[in-house]
Amino acid sequence: MKKFLKRGIIGLICIGIIAAAAWYLMQPEEMIVIVAEKNHISPEINGTGRISGGKKITVYADVSGIVDSKKVRVGDRVKSGDKLVDYVMENQQRRVDLARTDAEYSKKILSADLDKKAKYERMLNEATAQINNCAMTYTTLEAQLRNMTNESYADDRFITDVKKEYDSDILRLQSQIVQKEQGAAQAEIELRKIELLTGDEEEASKEKVDKKTDKAIDYHEDIASLNRKMTDIQVDKLTLPEEGMDPATHEKYLEIQSNMETVMRIWSEARYQKEFAQNMLVSNGEIYSREQQVALDDKNLEHAEKDLSVAETGTNASADGIVTACFVDKGAAVEKGAPIMEIESDDQYLIKMKVSKFDITSIKEGQKAEVRIGDNVYEGEVERINQTAENDASGKAKAVVEIKLDTKDELIVGLDADVTLKLDEVSDTLGIPNECVYDDDDGSYVYMINDDVVTKVYVTTGVRDDRYIQVKGIDEGAHVIMDPSVTEYVGEEVKEIIYKEE
Repeated sequence: MKKFLKRGIIGLICIGIIAAAAWYLMQPEEMIVIVAEKNHISPEINGTGRISGGKKITVYADVSGIVDSKKVRVGDRVKSGDKLVDYVMENQQRRVDLARTDAEYSKKILSADLDKKAKYERMLNEATAQINNCAMTYTTLEAQLRNMTNESYADDRFITDVKKEYDSDILRLQSQIVQKEQGAAQAEIELRKIELLTGDEEEASKEKVDKKTDKAIDYHEDIASLNRKMTDIQVDKLTLPEEGMDPATHEKYLEIQSNMETVMRIWSEARYQKEFAQNMLVSNGEIYSREQQVALDDKNLEHAEKDLSVAETGTNASADGIVTACFVDKGAAVEKGAPIMEIESDDQYLIKMKVSKFDITSIKEGQKAEVRIGDNVYEGEVERINQTAENDASGKAKAVVEIKLDTKDELIVGLDADVTLKLDEVSDTLGIPNECVYDDDDGSYVYMINDDVVTKVYVTTGVRDDRYIQVKGIDEGAHVIMDPSVTEYVGEEVKEIIYKEE
């Protein structure tokens, strides 16, 4: 009997336990909720930025040359005026020597051309004056001869025919003389061109000079020979007797003819001298070109000497800062104006911090920041908000905020710094704890209890601090779930436990 009684008691206990377990399992899940209410939010944005100099300064080569040595390396701190690069001086001195040689040579050529111009201008003027004198004298003698001829009784037909033959021979000889004079002038021009050559060219042209000189001499000898022949014919012509003249008149007649022959010879020589001077005369255009070349060579020499002076001092830093890039090495050939180094000035420092699209709307220029670099804390201020986004390490586009530091410490460019941006405080605004707000691709949302059922509600967020975040889209007094396991109970009935701060 006792045995059956004990079994009955055990059975009743088991039934009670099962019933209690069933009752427990059927009870709604308990969720911790907070009541949305108005709060005072002191918003701030925390992030990490990188130290950079105040501005980037590119240093350019002062001269064209070859780098002899670099005095600094990337990461070195420099002062304005510190030497950055030395240049090979032999190369610069060689440029000066070449420029000076060119300048001296062009001056010599100009001086030679001026001397020749003056020489042949005198020759041209003298020949022109001689031609004019000969023309006037010949006209006077010809008139005298004509008067004497008109007074004679008659012309002898034979003498007239002989005179025509003489005149024909004279014209033929004059034509030959003109051809020879042109050949002589051309030879003189070619000789003048050869005289301007120097160095190896001058040595190689000696044979040409000898040939051209011989050729010019031959021309002048031929001209002299033709002039002698023409003079003989003219003398023969002038010595022909004139019929009807008495001895005294005929003697006077022959004297006038002799004088006319002398005038013709001088006249011919003067014409040759004039033509030769015209061919050899250096034009004003050539002189101007030589003067321009002298000016250009003088300018090149001035630049070369200036580059030599600059190269002696090397290229120096134009501001205090830190060398962040170097584009040349020893032995490199650089052109004047080519970039050789990059310096970030250290008169001030910037922290560049990347901020999300949700936070950037809360940031304004002039806002204060707290910057922590290691154990040191500095004050900062938002100086600029870059209007071009950059991707962070995960590939998300972020806005870039530049924060100016207020410090005279020498910081290391490129280090990371922890940044806390202090935003404007917001009072009497609806705020809930940060951990109650979630995000997905559609935006920010919270979980609420409506009629004892878990509901997902999208909201608009605003500023936040280390505890609360501003929200819009729910009413004051709404029950917002702050239990992290809430995602498992969306749409289910739960029992709420209101959280109260102690």
